[in-house]
Amino acid sequence: MDRADLDHAQPQNRHRILQAVRLHGPLARVDLGTIVALSPASVSSITGELIRDGLIREVPGTDVERGRGRPKVLIELTPTAACMVAVKLSINRIEVTLGDFAGGIGKVTTRALNTLELSADALIDVLGEMITGCIAAIPSDFGPLAGIGLAVQGLVHKNETLVWSPALTVRNVNIAGPLAQRFNLPVTAMNDADCIALSIRHRAELQAVENLAVVMLGTGIGMGLIIGGRLHSASSGAGAEFGHTKYQIDGPLCHCGRRGCIESFVGDYALYRDARSMLDLPNTDALHPSDEQMQALVDLATNGHPVATSLFQQAGRALGYGLSNLIALIGPDLVLITGSGVRGYGQMEPEMRRSLDEALVDTLLAQTEIRPYPWTADLTIRGIVLQVLDAGRTG
Repeated sequence: MDRADLDHAQPQNRHRILQAVRLHGPLARVDLGTIVALSPASVSSITGELIRDGLIREVPGTDVERGRGRPKVLIELTPTAACMVAVKLSINRIEVTLGDFAGGIGKVTTRALNTLELSADALIDVLGEMITGCIAAIPSDFGPLAGIGLAVQGLVHKNETLVWSPALTVRNVNIAGPLAQRFNLPVTAMNDADCIALSIRHRAELQAVENLAVVMLGTGIGMGLIIGGRLHSASSGAGAEFGHTKYQIDGPLCHCGRRGCIESFVGDYALYRDARSMLDLPNTDALHPSDEQMQALVDLATNGHPVATSLFQQAGRALGYGLSNLIALIGPDLVLITGSGVRGYGQMEPEMRRSLDEALVDTLLAQTEIRPYPWTADLTIRGIVLQVLDAGRTG
């Protein structure tokens, strides 16, 4: 048996090729072979099978060397080959959408409700109802439903049990099992910050970053941690809870019920809560101020309002000292600051940098790059879509 036959005899190579195309976009076969380290004959044979199965398709390329010859034929995923349902659970909000085989996301349906009033059974019922509605709306030309993914705010044990969430009063809720039984589909639950980290790490230009910390700013403060190229996830579900590390003993009250967490200074609810105690601002959901309200607070700081400026400076100090502990303990190559709360990063950054300089020796600080990452789309939902597609090994 020659090398090509050996390559082709490994079923996982289908999955490797699909993942490479999902990651890098349309590819010529020769480039695909280089990425997955398979012989040209194997790539040709496997892609031929995948085309016949309807999982990938050929598209014309535009790259013509020196203006001569024909463009390369490129390969891309067929978005309608399969699909999955993605659900995002956060404080007072549940969102659901359809993810396609290429990792794309459809229209998001949002339901606002008081999540703190939900019992475990009521939560499962609401999730089931929204998933049912999403499934009923799947276009007729889509292929099979591969699974369901739940991105949740809180601690998730073994991808199925929601141990704790600031969105709920109930604890230790198995959210995956009942839904898997109801829909007869695989169901995966993940922490929302982990989903964001996976979504960002999926970008081709970040594949070489082995140790990556993604800090999510928003209603809460979360972190997804990639160590050695793999997502860090403690078996308890409590790994990388950056927002609940301490900044100030007996500081402000956090959603977790304790005081002085980084989140109690940096989270949207904390910033708006403290601003309302000193400024005449519109009333809001105490757990979930709107994007418009948070942008208005950022605008006040940008325009030099002393109260708003002071609050973002305080948040920057808390964030900086938290990052200094992270760098001293783990030493990630890159820290990306993202999430909807990145809107206020420019107001936090000077104090964040000053705190880092105060807390760390130059040698440690020089090993880690820290920069913002734009929040132009919901990376949480895209992350859970990619996780389900990968875990299910569709194709």
